[in-house]
Amino acid sequence: MNSDDRHNHYDEEDDVEETFVDDDDVADVVHYEGEEGDMAMDDEDDEEEGEGGERSEILLEDDSVQGFFAHKEPVFSIDLHPTQQNLVVSGGSDDRAYIWQLDTGEQIAELSKHGDSVSAVGFSSDGSLVATGGMDGKIHVYSVDKREQCATLDGPDEIQFIDWHPKGNVLLAGAQDASLWMWSLPTGDFMHVFAGHSAPVTCGRFTNSGRNIVSGAEDGSLIVWDPKTAAIVRQFTSQDERFHQGAITSLAIARDDQVILTGSVDATAKLVHVNGTILGSLGNATESVEAVGLCDVLPLAATGSVDGSLSVWDINTMRLRTTLRHDDSVTRVLWHESSPMLTSVSMDSSVRTWDARTGECVRVWRGHQAGIMDLALTRDGRT
Repeated sequence: MNSDDRHNHYDEEDDVEETFVDDDDVADVVHYEGEEGDMAMDDEDDEEEGEGGERSEILLEDDSVQGFFAHKEPVFSIDLHPTQQNLVVSGGSDDRAYIWQLDTGEQIAELSKHGDSVSAVGFSSDGSLVATGGMDGKIHVYSVDKREQCATLDGPDEIQFIDWHPKGNVLLAGAQDASLWMWSLPTGDFMHVFAGHSAPVTCGRFTNSGRNIVSGAEDGSLIVWDPKTAAIVRQFTSQDERFHQGAITSLAIARDDQVILTGSVDATAKLVHVNGTILGSLGNATESVEAVGLCDVLPLAATGSVDGSLSVWDINTMRLRTTLRHDDSVTRVLWHESSPMLTSVSMDSSVRTWDARTGECVRVWRGHQAGIMDLALTRDGRT
């Protein structure tokens, strides 16, 4: 889902949410304890006067243990510090980004305001730097320890995503103008522009080894790049009828970097090998596949769709194992590290954790009063 779609998706879904207070757009923190059950909170303030002077009670469920309330509009992107997992960065359509404490909700820093929505945020792999990317085409980079801005990067137009190299302070960004850009930090030295897509680049990242870059675009193309030369190593396009026939929305890369999973508005997910082989198509959704993920301990894949389905697949046999459900569009899917557990978020305002082996929903968290656009997990999968 690109930045423009985030605006549209939120607007379309949010008409019924206007009756709630402005705390809708908070980044909630939830702890996973492995137990089922939801908590409902009610007090005398949650009452409205109905027809005939009668009092009607509104129950707002909130399973969070902490929240951050500085954002006044939808939150689009969130990330956890790689080593200090109590530090969070978040950015949203209020053009602002913040660093805050996970356990207390305390604001640590308000980062420089962008000229448009903050569409992407992320800590560097060593945690020394943090970056915010905006639809104003700017990327701001800060020292985490000093809380000082060290670089402002520009060149592309609206930023769709950012990603840090897994082994160094090199930053990648994908843009609405069909390009990708790469810089060395903290100096901000420009390194490469990657040109090969013909439409907005909607998703992308470094491979786990850092030896390649993978990106997907609205033209239905998936490209594997050499980051040293900006050359195309492998390319999959809609000209091949076995591949996507619509915009690519999301991608995931296997731990060994050999297999890539993509989701598309054509309601399918495709599994491809970096050698150029199309391994198969995963297709049981009726609407756009917006979120995909690959398990790192079992040969399983997950695909989340606008139709509310969350499907788990066996990638050895390319067969569907189970279909799980949200009440609205699935926007983000994350596998827990070294685990068959899976957490998903949705426009139905819920966070759900599943056991992919059995299809059991082991926990549902509620607390948001509007659709959830992004998700981050601590390494232990408990928050």
